[in-house]
Amino acid sequence: MSIKQNLLKNAMRAMSHPSVQKVMSDERTQQMFARAFRASYEAKTRIDDTKSKLAQNLNLATSDDLRTMKRELDRLQRQVERLKKEKEQAQAQAQAAQDGGEG
Repeated sequence: MSIKQNLLKNAMRAMSHPSVQKVMSDERTQQMFARAFRASYEAKTRIDDTKSKLAQNLNLATSDDLRTMKRELDRLQRQVERLKKEKEQAQAQAQAAQDGGEG
């Protein structure tokens, strides 16, 4: 079991305990969690922005750039395969026409 799964399992077990439910139902606790989640989101956003700016300044590819390039590469590979098949079919038709014309 992964750490994340284990933590989630333990958190769910704790949430079923009456004293934890009482604390979690307190408005102050809910506000504290809301602030913590908001701070976490804002920190992640700032970190992502900083990483993006740093990568841009150092002329490095970001994970988004790599993901976009991979999608484009996959698309181009599919196109190459399609064109190869079309070429083979055209060659086969040309060969068949040539063989039919010689007979």
